[in-house]
Amino acid sequence: MTYPAGQPSWTDLATPMPDQSKAFYTALFGWHYGDSSEEFGHYAMAFQEGKLATGLAPIPPGVEMPSAWTVYFASDDIAADAERVKQLGGQVVMRPMQIADQGHMGVFADPTGATFGLWQAGHHKGAEAREGEGSVAWVEVNTRDSARALTFYTQLFGAESTPIEGADYHQLRHGERGYAGVSGMGENWEAVAPPHWVTYFYVADVDRAAQVAQDQGGKVLVAPFDMPYGRMAVLADPAGATFSVMNPEPAGA
Repeated sequence: MTYPAGQPSWTDLATPMPDQSKAFYTALFGWHYGDSSEEFGHYAMAFQEGKLATGLAPIPPGVEMPSAWTVYFASDDIAADAERVKQLGGQVVMRPMQIADQGHMGVFADPTGATFGLWQAGHHKGAEAREGEGSVAWVEVNTRDSARALTFYTQLFGAESTPIEGADYHQLRHGERGYAGVSGMGENWEAVAPPHWVTYFYVADVDRAAQVAQDQGGKVLVAPFDMPYGRMAVLADPAGATFSVMNPEPAGA
């Protein structure tokens, strides 16, 4: 399949603990990993029941960077989009580069400091796993200046937005269906994290996923709870990369 420009098409994990991370996510989501080669920095593809789900990039020893998940949005012209990022007040963190015949990638920061990626597809079109355990269910940016971030992303992605009543939250959409969120961070976020994109992975049982994460050396940062859009929890893997798990149906529904 081909992802429309401006919609999330891929996620990957940068980690200094690739072997431990693979074991952690296999236990949590059931992912299996393909072979990785030195040519591509031992980047490994994760598969869910034979379908491409996500990627894992080892952080080389001595390289100072945090372990984190990155959300990539589809681009039809990554060079032009990189220029538009700068024009809209964002920054180029990693200039667009060609990855063999797979496609072109770049990493950027929005005007509020949250980083994200762009992916111009070649042979690698993006995630194939769209449902089931470990598939990406939602992505959102948490930022201290939601108005500025919303202006940036709607213009960059050619998106419309829908506010959520009673919250500092907007959904980005192309057409009727939302595909990403822009969330304002309250004061209590100040000591927790800088602005960042969050990946939500689908699980059938949020409570079980939180327990498995803890048993496998991760942490439960926010215990499972129900919200209007389902049940979720915020977790961290053994290397400290944070992510969320969710089921669109609240417990007991």
